[in-house]
Amino acid sequence: MTKNSARDRKCYGQACTVTTALDVAGDRWSLLILRELLGGPARFEDLVDGLPGIARNLLSSRLRRLEDDGVVRRIKANGSFLYAVTDLGAAVRPAIEELGFWGLRLPRVGPVKHARSVRAIAMAVQAILSRAGEALPERQFVVELEVEGQLIEVVLGPAPTAIARLSSEPDAQIRAPRSLMSTMIVGQPFDDSAFDLVAGDASLLPTFTSAMRAPFMQLS
Repeated sequence: MTKNSARDRKCYGQACTVTTALDVAGDRWSLLILRELLGGPARFEDLVDGLPGIARNLLSSRLRRLEDDGVVRRIKANGSFLYAVTDLGAAVRPAIEELGFWGLRLPRVGPVKHARSVRAIAMAVQAILSRAGEALPERQFVVELEVEGQLIEVVLGPAPTAIARLSSEPDAQIRAPRSLMSTMIVGQPFDDSAFDLVAGDASLLPTFTSAMRAPFMQLS
């Protein structure tokens, strides 16, 4: 953390690593910004779209603070700037994943008003697949998942990943509506036939859906 990042900041001031983490990521929206960026690098406008309700000036402030703290970085690509997590920022993934699974056990406080962004979906897909165990194939396969025109590269195998980006050589291309993905990633029953195999190895569709079901079957 830099001196500038600590200026005018309210901190807990406790000799506790939990409060240290909250001093960095505990402000409103900060964890959700990290959730978005764990799903893939994003432009500022992508983050605005993925975080309905956040004011643009507040998003700018949060991003600057996260950059100062070394958990987010800004990179230039194709003439525009993208935000991405650093190695230190990526290390928060297990904590956010566990927080999400804990949230499954809690009553919802208010009504759902907004759909998840494609990056939030990608982050959740990786969290679920990382707990799929024997439901994953023994060797690596790549599935390009299209969600209403936006793409997620899903790697199925011993070290599964999911990131919002175009896949160069997928073994299969699958299309799904956002509503179906929203149902799937919270462990609710879904119909495999609602997925559309666009191209590639047809056996990877049931492999993918079985792996996505596996962690929730263990919880039931």
